[in-house]
Amino acid sequence: MTRKKISDTTIMLLGILALVAVLFLAGCKPILPGPGPGTGTGTTTGTYDSIEVFDPNEQVSSQSFKSLAEFNDFVKEQSTQQNVYYGGGMMRDGLMVETMDVAMEESANFKAVAAPTAAGEAQANIDFSETNIQVAGVDEADIIKTDGQYIYTVTGNTLFIIKAYPGEDAEIVSTIDFKSQPSSLFVNGDKLAVFGNYYDLDFFKKIEFTPRQGMTFFNIYDISDKSDPELVKEYKFEGNYFESRMIDDYVYFVTTTRPEYREIFPTPVIVEDTVVRTVPIRDIFYYPIPYQSAQFANIHAIDIARPSADLSSKTIAVEGSQNMYMSQNNIFITYTEYINEWEITQKITIDLMIDELTTADQMLVAKIKKTDNEVLSQSEKESKIMQIIQTYVQYLDPNEQEELQNRIEEKVQIELEKYKYREYTLIHKISVDKSVIRIDADGKVPGHILNQFSMDEYKDVFRIATTVSPVWSRFDKERTESTNNIYTLNENLEVLDEHEGMAEGEQIYSTRFMGDRLYMVTFRQVDPFFVIDLSNPRNIKELGELKIPGFSRYLHPYDKDTIIGIGRDATEQGRTQGLKISLFDVSDVENPKEIAKFVTDEKYAQSTAEFEHKAFLFSKEKELLVIPVYSYDYRWDGENTQGYNGAMVFKITKDDIDIRGIVDHSMARGTSRYYGQLVERSLYIEELLYTKSPTLLRINNIDDLDSVNSIDLEPSKDGPYKIY
Repeated sequence: MTRKKISDTTIMLLGILALVAVLFLAGCKPILPGPGPGTGTGTTTGTYDSIEVFDPNEQVSSQSFKSLAEFNDFVKEQSTQQNVYYGGGMMRDGLMVETMDVAMEESANFKAVAAPTAAGEAQANIDFSETNIQVAGVDEADIIKTDGQYIYTVTGNTLFIIKAYPGEDAEIVSTIDFKSQPSSLFVNGDKLAVFGNYYDLDFFKKIEFTPRQGMTFFNIYDISDKSDPELVKEYKFEGNYFESRMIDDYVYFVTTTRPEYREIFPTPVIVEDTVVRTVPIRDIFYYPIPYQSAQFANIHAIDIARPSADLSSKTIAVEGSQNMYMSQNNIFITYTEYINEWEITQKITIDLMIDELTTADQMLVAKIKKTDNEVLSQSEKESKIMQIIQTYVQYLDPNEQEELQNRIEEKVQIELEKYKYREYTLIHKISVDKSVIRIDADGKVPGHILNQFSMDEYKDVFRIATTVSPVWSRFDKERTESTNNIYTLNENLEVLDEHEGMAEGEQIYSTRFMGDRLYMVTFRQVDPFFVIDLSNPRNIKELGELKIPGFSRYLHPYDKDTIIGIGRDATEQGRTQGLKISLFDVSDVENPKEIAKFVTDEKYAQSTAEFEHKAFLFSKEKELLVIPVYSYDYRWDGENTQGYNGAMVFKITKDDIDIRGIVDHSMARGTSRYYGQLVERSLYIEELLYTKSPTLLRINNIDDLDSVNSIDLEPSKDGPYKIY
């Protein structure tokens, strides 16, 4: 074949091929082939037939691994780089670690010895606040808890137990220092659970296992004697902390890890006191989807009231960037899968061109496909194949190139026409009943969600609100606008009804499900506050909406007919202004009204309560609303203060919001411009308001905000970093 002058068609076609190759070389959303694990031996995986693209029309249901070989094939398919292997099991420093066969085939209750261990009541008729949670009866971990008499909180590497009431006599009664920084805690009667990321190289050396994806500790203490907490149980879970909830005595604790091939400890590691083991194969599940960034979500059910009870665990393979919602009976884990035009183009290009290549190139492609996944990941194989095709295309004459381009674009357009939407939220339902964890149902809906408040379960109906992102395609004259959808699903996560296409060009900023209704805020220029009727899950109805400048990032019920919103004010043109708190009257569902509002004078005043619901303190009975707040112009030179950094306290009634003052935290120790004095949480006990910044707990009277006491929270200096 005679090489011709490069034409415009050649440039366009090569540009398409080059861009696809660059996307893969850059690691942009690699598509990993195969609907599930292979059937290899667990030592070699080289199968590669065709790129798999997410198909929303296919059924998604969980499957369990049947063998270690099957699990290893899956892990190798998902790995994006070669991992270091760990050798066989043996006694090391008196610690028994399980071999691959024992870990996979024997009981999860294998007992061993000598793992290193760490050193180291609610009052009747007392009115006190609890953590602001989403679902009644489903507690959420936080950095501070109270039982009405004592406060338990973490700062740095130290946990403080404070005799908090009465405020005049408040004092620290004990502390627990950790080598690693605790992040949150639960309190249940006379048991305290504390957890956080775990770093201890000496410990990792003892078990000859260095977790490349982090490790999380979970300690349980007996706090019957508040002055002398007793450590009664230690867990260490491989992975980074993701989410947790507590129902009655059971904590459901979730960590995440990436697939990583290892000969010893092949599945996620659990250290329980002196026992080192891994999650059994039979308790690990996956889904038949082309994972783009696979992660294992490791779910553990821990009875903190009976620390000696057996631990129950399940692991499911999901995508990265998950969200989690939990009702009284079920955990729902969600993530978003995308239908990507460039990925479809690559798949079609490879499928069309393989048979057109020279015999030598076909042999090279076959060799690349058969290469062990430990040597070349699937995305690396695809990139190399695309390079071969790109080189071949350069030598086609202009007519052949144009014909190829037309064939590719025609097939891509036909493929894209199959899909109404380009993104889908996958939903996995995991039922829980004390220690029993069961993978229960799976489903999907178009769009992506904002956060945990985008989901709800009510009378066995799962409700979810999503935003569908705008899409641009080279086959369309203009891009589509974003829209917002609401779906109801039955117990099997089958869609009962949908209400689609709301607020075109906007996106969801906040949602709150309350019984038979959904309150939802979208925004681009103005704030449409929607009232949605969900009383009949097979017939979703939009009852009314209110359009006002600004938006709410968090919605909270005042009562059944009144909603509190916290967010930002905005101009008519959509430019954001100061911090805003609104009261919405929804008694007339067809005509919701903003009946009261407060807007800061400072344009750039901020509150973490916009994004962290646990920082929002509200009591209808006490007419009390408290949020952390700081102004952008905040300065403190050790003597003089400009702006403010503290807790903003409001008197709130059914029809009015009045600011009462700011509990200042500028005197708190800390060198950071904002965060050393930034209020993290607030709570109340009887007539007293407690506000916490990292190094200071202030106590004020609720009625007049007069100062009662202050407790300095001096963190331990024995952590991994020096503190000055």
